[in-house]
Amino acid sequence: MLYDRVKSYIVRVVCDLLYGCVDLSGEPLLQYYSTKWELFSFAMKVVDGIFAYLNRHWVRREFDEGREGSYMVYILGLVAWREALFEKIKDKLRDALLELVRIERTGGMINRNLISTTLRSLEEIGHDKTEPAKAGSAAPKTLSVYRSAFETPFLETTRVFYTQEVQDFLQTHTCQLVENCKEYMEKFERRLREEELRVELCLNRSTMGPLKDVCEEIIVTKQLGFIQSHFGTLLVEQADDDIGRMYQLCLRVEKGLEALRQALQDYVTKVGREALEQRCQEALQDPKIYVHTILEVHQRYQGLVERSFSKEVGFVKSLDTAAIAFINRNAVTEKAPETRVLKSPELIARYCDLLMKKNSKMPDEMEMDVLQKNVITIFKYLEDKDIFMKFYTKHFSKRLLNEQSASDEAESSFISKLTECCGFEYTSRLAKMVQDTQVSKDLSSGFKDQQLESSRSKKSIEFGIQVLSTGTWPSMILVNLNLPRDLSTTVEGFTAFYNTKFTGRKLSWIYNQSRGEITSTAFKGKKYVFGATTTQMCTLLLFNEQLEYSAEKIQEATGLDTKTTQMVLGSLVKNQVLKIKGAEDVKDADKVPMNADLVLNMGYSNKKVRVDLSKMTMAVQTAKDQESVQKSMEEDRKNIIQAAIVRIMKTRKQCSHQKLMVELIEQLSTRFKPKVELIKKCIGSLIEKEYLKRNEDQRDLYDYLA
Repeated sequence: MLYDRVKSYIVRVVCDLLYGCVDLSGEPLLQYYSTKWELFSFAMKVVDGIFAYLNRHWVRREFDEGREGSYMVYILGLVAWREALFEKIKDKLRDALLELVRIERTGGMINRNLISTTLRSLEEIGHDKTEPAKAGSAAPKTLSVYRSAFETPFLETTRVFYTQEVQDFLQTHTCQLVENCKEYMEKFERRLREEELRVELCLNRSTMGPLKDVCEEIIVTKQLGFIQSHFGTLLVEQADDDIGRMYQLCLRVEKGLEALRQALQDYVTKVGREALEQRCQEALQDPKIYVHTILEVHQRYQGLVERSFSKEVGFVKSLDTAAIAFINRNAVTEKAPETRVLKSPELIARYCDLLMKKNSKMPDEMEMDVLQKNVITIFKYLEDKDIFMKFYTKHFSKRLLNEQSASDEAESSFISKLTECCGFEYTSRLAKMVQDTQVSKDLSSGFKDQQLESSRSKKSIEFGIQVLSTGTWPSMILVNLNLPRDLSTTVEGFTAFYNTKFTGRKLSWIYNQSRGEITSTAFKGKKYVFGATTTQMCTLLLFNEQLEYSAEKIQEATGLDTKTTQMVLGSLVKNQVLKIKGAEDVKDADKVPMNADLVLNMGYSNKKVRVDLSKMTMAVQTAKDQESVQKSMEEDRKNIIQAAIVRIMKTRKQCSHQKLMVELIEQLSTRFKPKVELIKKCIGSLIEKEYLKRNEDQRDLYDYLA
C-alpha cells in the first residue's frame, strides 16, 4: 500500500539521522540537530506536494471514516521525527539548550541560531493530531512539546540562576548605601532587558509572560523594600536617571508604585514649603519672588515626572496634590492667619498686575504668552479662585481706567486662558469691563469732536472719560467734591452730551478714581507736570489763589470729608509739594491735623519733569482692597453656593443630603473649596426662603419647591 510504504521510508530516513547523533551532546548535538531538521523539514514539504493526491483523497477518507493514525504526508514526517528521533535525544537537547543559555547569561558568546532553530522544531512537531486534514506549513500546531521539553525546565533554571545572583549581590553589598541600590537597579534592569531580548530573538513569544513573572518576582517583588528605601535619597540628590530606573522596575509589579507616589507627594510638599519659608519676608513684599519660587519648585518636579516617570497619571496626581498643598498653605500665608486664604490669590493677582502693566521692560508677545501660561499653571492649583478673581478684577479695572495695560492683546489672551480653565461665567465681568472701555473710547471721541466744533473749543481742557456699568466693576466709593470751574464746565458738558446719546440713565461721577495732569511753574521757575488724582488736583488748584490754607479751609473749599481730606493732604505733604507750617516732618501723613496750616513748598525740587503724585494714595488703597475682599468673600460665597444648590435641585427635584453635598463641592471646586458649615447654612437659608423643604418621610432628603 502506497501510504504504508511512504511511512516506512520516512521512518527509515529519520532512524538513519538518529544514528548520526547518538554519541553527540552539547553544542555539537545542537549543530547536527538544527542542520538536519532544516533539511528534513524542507524535504517533507516537497514530498508533501508530490503526494498531494494521496493527501486529498485517501488520507481525507481515512479521517472522515474515523480511522486514527493516518496523517497528511507532511505531518506524517513530523510524527516520525518526534517519535523516532526527538524522543530518543530530548533530554540531551534540553541540557544543551539550557547550557547555551547559561553560557550567555554568564557573559559568554554563543550561536543563537542553534537555539532558535531547535526551538522552532519543537513548535513544529507539536502538531494537533485531531486535525490531520491540514497540510504543509499551515498544519495546526500546539506548544505542548515546546513547553514540556524546554519552557518548563528553562523557567526553573532561570529561577535558580537569578535567586543565586540576587543573593550573591546582597551578600557582597550593604543595603543601607544608596550607591549599592543604584548598582543593583542598573545591573538587574540590564538583566531583565537581556531576558526580553532572548525571547524576541530565540524563544517563542508566549514564553515572555511566564519568564517576566519569574524574573520580576525574584529581582523586584522580593527586593521591593530594599529598592524603594532609597527613593527619598535619590530625590534629594536629584538623581533623575536612577529615579527613572527605579520607576521602571517598580512598574513591573502590582502596586509597586503606590509608595513612590506618596513619597513624591510628601517630598514636593516639603520642598515647596521650605523654599517659600526661606524667602518668606521677600515674598510677602514682592509677588514676583513668590511666583518665581513656586514656579522653580513646580517646574523642577514637573520635569522629573515627565522624564523619569513618563507622565504616569499617578505621579502627575501626586505632583498636583503637592502643589495644591504648598501653594495654598505655606509660611507666607501663615504670616497672616486671619487672612490666610487671601494671601496666595492676592500675591498671584498682584504678579499678574505687574506682568500686564506698562513698564520699561515689557516682554514681547511670545515671552508674554509663556509667562501667562506659567501663571495659569499656578492658578490651577489655587483652592480659592474666587478670591483671586476679586483681586485680579480690582487690578484689571485700575489698568483699564489708568490706561496702564501693556497691550490689549495680552489682556485678552490672559482672559481667554482663565476662561479655558474656569468657564465663561468666571470671566464674564472682565469681558464686560473690556466692552465698557471700548464704548468709553467711542464716547470720548464723540465728545471731543463736539468740543472742537463749539465756539469754546480753544478754552477746553484735554478730557477722557470712562463710563462704567454699575455692578460690573468693583464697587467704588462716591465722594462729594467741589470742582473748580475749569473742570466743572467739562463735566457738565459731557453730562449733557451723554444724555443726548442715552435716555433713562444716570451718571454718577467717581472723582476719587479720576486722575489727570496739572502743569506748574510755581517752583523756582522750573516747569513740572504733576500726575494727580482729581482730589489732589482740586486741592492744588486752590493754591493759585493764595499760598497758605488751613486744613479746615481746604476741606470747606473742596467739600471732601475729613478722612479723605487728611489722606489727600498727607500724600501731597509726603511728596513735598505742600508743607505743614511749623513742622519739619509728619510721621503719619494720613492724619494731618485738621487745625494745621499748609503752605505751598516754594523750595520744591525734583530731577524729573513729570512727577506722579498719586502713588501715595495707591499704597493706601492696596491695604483697603484686602480688607474689602475679606469682608465681601463670605457673602459672595453664600450667594454662589445658594445659586448652585438651586440649580442642582431644579434639575433633580429630589436629592439626598450626601449626594447634594458631593455634587455641590464638585461643581464649585473650580472656583473655591466650600466649607461644610457654610453649605449647611445656605441649605437652611433656602429652606427658610421656601426654595427647598425636607422630605416628610425621609429627613435626609430635600424636595425642590418650584
